[in-house]
Amino acid sequence: MIDLYFLNTNDANVGDATGLRGSTVAGSLYLNLHATDPGEAGDQSTNAVSYTGMAYVPVARSGAGFSRSGSALSLVANADFGQATAGSFPIAAQFWSIGKASSGAGQILYKGPLTPSGAVFLPFTATTADTLTMPGHTFAVSDLAVFYAIEGGSLPTGMTEGTVYFVKTVTGNDFTLSTTLGGATLDITAAGAGLGIEVSPITINLNTIPRLVAGVILREG
Repeated sequence: MIDLYFLNTNDANVGDATGLRGSTVAGSLYLNLHATDPGEAGDQSTNAVSYTGMAYVPVARSGAGFSRSGSALSLVANADFGQATAGSFPIAAQFWSIGKASSGAGQILYKGPLTPSGAVFLPFTATTADTLTMPGHTFAVSDLAVFYAIEGGSLPTGMTEGTVYFVKTVTGNDFTLSTTLGGATLDITAAGAGLGIEVSPITINLNTIPRLVAGVILREG
């Protein structure tokens, strides 16, 4: 299905051998940046980064635009957003989306957090001692992280899916979180589990041209 949407590749054997067919004219999909997670019910304009000069970036629905590995997409070429010529700066872009519309409130097909190179979602558990355990994590104090429930599961009570948290303390596989840098430890009142990943925002100032570089991996959140 990802190949059909993003690479315009036939999805064979759905219904019959010919399956779901790609478009005669592939066209483009459109990248946008968001300050916070647009959420499952959001559209391309929800929580979107806004400044004078900002514009969605078209990406071809073909191997010239995207490549895929598993459920993750990579950009084949740099995606440069419009230069920031006026606005209220600094602006932190923390999430991306890919949608159908070239502007405005179009449908989001795929979205996720902006992450450092090599970062992957890892499973974690949490207890009412306010501690999260994530074997193999590379978090450091003051890093940013976001968390999602596994399908059919629930995040610990006290955590909100798609919210970006600060890492407050780290001890081996264990860490705690805060909603603000150096703030109070996040209070977890019921145990739970999910997936988490580090967030690497793009900071936008006057005259900045935000860029997602060729090869950047877009992991759905």
